[in-house]
Amino acid sequence: MWRHLQRLSLGMFFIVTASAILLFSEVSKETRRERRQVRVAMFQMASQPIIDEGANGVVESLAAAGFTDGSTMLLKRYNAEGDTGTANSIAQELVGGQFDLIITLTTGALQIVANANKQQKVPHVFGLVSDPIKAGVGIGTDKMDHPAHLVGIGTFPPVDQAIEMARRLNPQLSRIGLAWNPAEINSEVCTRLAEKVCKKLNIELLQANVENTSAVKEAVSSLIDRRIDTLLIGGDVTMLGALEVVVKAGNDAKIPTFTCMPGNAAKGALFDVGANYYEVGRTVGQVAGRVLNGEKIADIPVEVAIPPKIFINQLALKSINGDWSFPADVVAKADSRIDESGKRHDKELAKSQATNAPTKLWQLRILSYITSPDVDEAERGLLEGLKKSGLVEGRDYAVKTANAQGDMPTLNGLVDSAMADKADLILTISTQALQSALQKASGTPIVFTMVANPFTAGVGKSETDHPPNVTGAFGANDTRRMMPIIRKLMPEAKSLGTLFVPSEVNSVHSYELLKQDAAAAKFELISRGVTAGTEMVDASQALCDQHPDAICLSNSNLTGSTFPTLGNAAARAKLPVFAFLGSTASQGASVVLTRDYYDMGLDSAKLAARIIRGENPARIPYHNSTGSKLFVNTKTARECGLKLSDEFIKSADKVFDK
Repeated sequence: MWRHLQRLSLGMFFIVTASAILLFSEVSKETRRERRQVRVAMFQMASQPIIDEGANGVVESLAAAGFTDGSTMLLKRYNAEGDTGTANSIAQELVGGQFDLIITLTTGALQIVANANKQQKVPHVFGLVSDPIKAGVGIGTDKMDHPAHLVGIGTFPPVDQAIEMARRLNPQLSRIGLAWNPAEINSEVCTRLAEKVCKKLNIELLQANVENTSAVKEAVSSLIDRRIDTLLIGGDVTMLGALEVVVKAGNDAKIPTFTCMPGNAAKGALFDVGANYYEVGRTVGQVAGRVLNGEKIADIPVEVAIPPKIFINQLALKSINGDWSFPADVVAKADSRIDESGKRHDKELAKSQATNAPTKLWQLRILSYITSPDVDEAERGLLEGLKKSGLVEGRDYAVKTANAQGDMPTLNGLVDSAMADKADLILTISTQALQSALQKASGTPIVFTMVANPFTAGVGKSETDHPPNVTGAFGANDTRRMMPIIRKLMPEAKSLGTLFVPSEVNSVHSYELLKQDAAAAKFELISRGVTAGTEMVDASQALCDQHPDAICLSNSNLTGSTFPTLGNAAARAKLPVFAFLGSTASQGASVVLTRDYYDMGLDSAKLAARIIRGENPARIPYHNSTGSKLFVNTKTARECGLKLSDEFIKSADKVFDK
């Protein structure tokens, strides 16, 4: 009996021990799996609101699948800004072995990365692609017929539904003008379908080709001269990049513009019938999450996702001729509508407001570090964005604004005053205002705008890994896009001069971007640091005395507020000035590529509205605002000998001649 018990006890010991070892092994495996950060690259071909919406949807779904940037995932985002050479360089970097997964958005990004990834070294998930089959990357007609390393979501722009809608709105419609870029496969696919639909409806489709955004105005004018009834923009990145040019040309001719891409009715188009690209992005993110969680790409089908949306602009009817009108059923089912007075109505927003109405009157404080036209634009975006988000001043919030006029002690005092007034939410304009608020208002929600890079300012590690009380919209100088502009206008230039402020983290970041992109473009960068406004006269003259071929001024609060000093020195030296703050164009800069600070303010206001309605800022990712505007000053360009072609001037969003 005793021996039997001994054997039984010994057996139990081994069973328990073995079970413990197995359990520990599985826990260890799980712990190692959870602790490992997967490395993901997300690459988009250009800056467009719909692409950015798709990217945001991807990030949200990845987080839902357990992959949060800065925690379980290291996400690096790339943007070629429409430049094919840059895109090819990015693709080579992506397939170099440092990433576990590549996510591409748009057809162009898919094609370039697929070509660089022919050895199938890196798993690849794609999205925002019109027709994956015709992209020429090995995807067949069967949803399971695709390379073992490549899968994604197709989203064909509903150009057929858009044309059918146009005929409904104007039964007399007989001639449609379509400008498109033959180099974009997605655009060609849309054009071929448009041809079929127009033939079926007995509509004449008149076409013109464009190679880049600079050629859009001439192409559209040629179509208008052929007496078309309306202009159509298909799934064409080039045309969407020049949407304002198309809409203005149409309005001047009293004819409407319509698209099959969402969000453009808000910019003047008569209507859009398009896909919800945020939802498409979420679907792409779900596929990416499955891959990162171990599912084989070969077992995942290529699907098609076209969650529809209708956007209409009743205000646009006032600017056009012809028998155009919106039937009552179209108005009723529109997801977003701009009424005859210009007021916007959004079904999703209304639903959100009904279920997430503010529970109190929020006390808001808008704090700025310095005064400038760009700051004014950002503040205007914040104030108008709050109203556009459906909030009502006096009922949902009360707001006060204050500006430190460039004085840090005053700025700190403004934050102290906001805290003493028990502000519920602080909205900051500039990096300095953000840093001051974060230091003194750590327990109060903060939403920032007009910040070049919050990460270099020490406010978070990534768009999702940031202080729990902070969110906002940011956007750095678009120095990468500026370099080819300078090279085109000054093909013989070898050196650029700039000033920067070592004590401003935003200035240092902007300067580093300029230095990097100038070197890549084969420009020598001559630079000088300044620490106070009193140094600007001497520093500006000393920089010009070093005889750079042009000035390219990286952003800073100091140099922005004292720009006329540098502008005058450059004018005396006959040096053209290229800059990144919109206000400098009217003060003497010849070419300015500025972030749209009004739009950035709008983006920040949307985030603020979410907080007011009850969302936790810790769960709201930072928003990268990528919109830019091109300003030119033809007078100063002439005076310094910089030749601006008519084509280049026409491509500008705003022209100064004084």
